[in-house]
Amino acid sequence: MRIFRTYYSHKTLRSAQRRAAAARNAALIDKNRDRRILVVLHLFYPESWKEIREYLLNFSGYTWDLCITFPDMIEEKLDREDILSINPRTRFLKMENKGFDIGPFLMAVREYDLTSYEAVFKLQSKGVKRIFIYIYRQLFFGRDWFLNLYEGTVGASVIHQTIDRILNDPGIGMIGARNLIVHDPVHKENLIIRRLQEAGIRVEKGYRFLAGTCFAVKPSCLQSLKELPFTLDDFVPVPSSRGMSLAHALERYMCILAEKEGLRIEGNDVLKLRRVIRHPLEKVLYGISSERLHDLPYDFDDEYFLWRLDNRFVRWQVRRMKVGDLRYQMGPGEKILPLEETWPYRFLQGDRAPYEEYCRLHKEKGYPSMTPERFEALIRSMSEEGFDPRHIILVNELGVIRDGQHRACCIAHKHGLDYEIDVLEVENIDRIWLIKRLIPGPVVRLYYRKRFGVEPLRSSFCAAERK
Repeated sequence: MRIFRTYYSHKTLRSAQRRAAAARNAALIDKNRDRRILVVLHLFYPESWKEIREYLLNFSGYTWDLCITFPDMIEEKLDREDILSINPRTRFLKMENKGFDIGPFLMAVREYDLTSYEAVFKLQSKGVKRIFIYIYRQLFFGRDWFLNLYEGTVGASVIHQTIDRILNDPGIGMIGARNLIVHDPVHKENLIIRRLQEAGIRVEKGYRFLAGTCFAVKPSCLQSLKELPFTLDDFVPVPSSRGMSLAHALERYMCILAEKEGLRIEGNDVLKLRRVIRHPLEKVLYGISSERLHDLPYDFDDEYFLWRLDNRFVRWQVRRMKVGDLRYQMGPGEKILPLEETWPYRFLQGDRAPYEEYCRLHKEKGYPSMTPERFEALIRSMSEEGFDPRHIILVNELGVIRDGQHRACCIAHKHGLDYEIDVLEVENIDRIWLIKRLIPGPVVRLYYRKRFGVEPLRSSFCAAERK
């Protein structure tokens, strides 16, 4: 599989494609050769340069400037001489490793007078190490996402038409790979809208954006972005903490700005045969994707969904359980506790001191933030309004609460441990899930007793044991 997870220059093939495309589009190149173009490339993976340079050679024949942004820790690996051989006017901007490719792009466009350019290309050196990823209802293997980004924006077969459309069609604001023009799932959309609101930016639901942020854009669409009051210090270091960061929010906002200007986001169709072949499998994967949970009549915590369920394959079912049978585990390897021994339940019983330690541990480990004040607000809300069944409690195959521990404790405190409620059992479909289906049920139970000290719910046993 490694052959599909590295960068290739393919110089001979791409040179032939470049010459053929230039011959077919000679009139367009001649028409637009004196129009100024700015290309901003964030080079996080220096090993990707050998392939990216072949795509940049597709700008031959045009008047273009190149800006390379890069994190400070890769400076010694940067082949400046080779980069300058592609474009002698290249400008290099070294920055702290913050904000992924978005923070550096914002800093870069501030270094230029955008009114001097008629088209801007934003590129990044997307990684290729993953074996596969299923995201936005599409399946990508190894190099696929990288290829979609580059073939859809600066590939030999599309670059000349892309430049011409950006320069000469007054209705188009942005162009990238068509299949990467996407909507966010509900949990991400909610988090992005809240994150932008915190920055004083109002955005409506239903926005679209170009996933991967490689695109061509009219400079006028970037003027409002350029004027935002953020510095690189406002962006989190990479890798970032859990959640949708400012970089994720601005990734969407760049595309929203184009449509706010009344301009269209359009796409180029690339790698069509691969997507057609994979489409039947993508439909099957969507059927077991966590995104399908949003079709259920329940409201989920957006941060939890992003943290534990985003882009996962799952199976689920609603089951009836006594709240006293629910369990809690702070994190992998931690002891599984019955609900009545958890810190929130003890807080409700009047033992408040350990809860502050619990909140500290959550913060230290990067788990969802909790405070006594936030818990007291929940207690008041549930006391006044009762438990809203739409905010269903999520458990795994062990009956361990995945989301809703504090709500479960409030219910147990008010109604007793024998009180029954509906819970949503969500089980990740992964290698362990597949192995359990091949092992006899008694062995599965023995493993759980030895490993966790508890038995799984019956639904996690092999198919032969299910009723």
